[in-house]
Amino acid sequence: MKRLLKQKSHHVILEGFLSELFGQDVRVTDLLDTESIAEKERDKTNRVDLLCKNNRGELIIIELQYYLENDYFQRMLFSASKLVLEYLSKNSVYGEIKKVYAIHIVYFNLGSGVDYVYRGRQQFIGIHHNDPLELSRNQKRYFKGTEPADLYPEYYIINICNFKHPFEHPTQNTLDEWIYYFKYSTLPLGYRAKGLDEAEKQLNIDHMKPEVKEEYMKQLSGFGISEKMLMDNWFDGEAEGEYKGFVRGKEEGREEGREEGREEGLSTGIRIQLEKTVHNMFKHGMSLESIAEITDIATSEVMEILKNNIKSQ
Repeated sequence: MKRLLKQKSHHVILEGFLSELFGQDVRVTDLLDTESIAEKERDKTNRVDLLCKNNRGELIIIELQYYLENDYFQRMLFSASKLVLEYLSKNSVYGEIKKVYAIHIVYFNLGSGVDYVYRGRQQFIGIHHNDPLELSRNQKRYFKGTEPADLYPEYYIINICNFKHPFEHPTQNTLDEWIYYFKYSTLPLGYRAKGLDEAEKQLNIDHMKPEVKEEYMKQLSGFGISEKMLMDNWFDGEAEGEYKGFVRGKEEGREEGREEGREEGLSTGIRIQLEKTVHNMFKHGMSLESIAEITDIATSEVMEILKNNIKSQ
């Protein structure tokens, strides 16, 4: 999980998880050094599993913990507080303190509760009028927030042990799809969550036999075909099918024609992508068995695709 979240290729997987957790699109700009905060040999190290910065300059900690620690709440406080200090230079004013999000994915019962996602924010409530304290007008304009909680560290605890939903069909929310993956190390059927499609690509490569994976990576680096080229083929097929469907729907006066055309286009695009991938793998010397395992189709279908390709030439 840590390796997947640290994928540097556009941070798609990490951004997907954070977007589903926060309920809004998150763009990660940097993965930061997680071992640079220890000052002395005896000092508590603030090494975390993952530390990143988003496009608003806010800092996000992600920690995965497998073993029970009675003082884990204090550890959470320490990590966030130390991070605040680390990223505030000596000559900076307090207004330059960065907002910190601390996300803790724990595989034990932390505290006592029945939920599997908890959010902690610092709020100030009046003891006489029970009213929440808000920022002043100038502060709201300067800090782009409405209450002190928007400035203080914010905590998320994902308690994996409390997640007990069977996931046989895609009826839960998209955050649950990520938590399902965290718990079972496999993807739920019909998932829709952002970032999981890219995670699936990595998992498919991880699940290959070592010799097949080695050959696949070698051939992939030697392909004269890029992912962009494959996607262009995909969208060309989809666009053509959608256009045919639009014309058919217009002539018949039915919206169904457009939908059928879109489905036809998707099918065409997928087929084009598959056939080009199979052809290039074979051209670069991969065996039929290896191609079948990587593309997840039968060897007989691989042979049929190659035969049709030869005929068309």
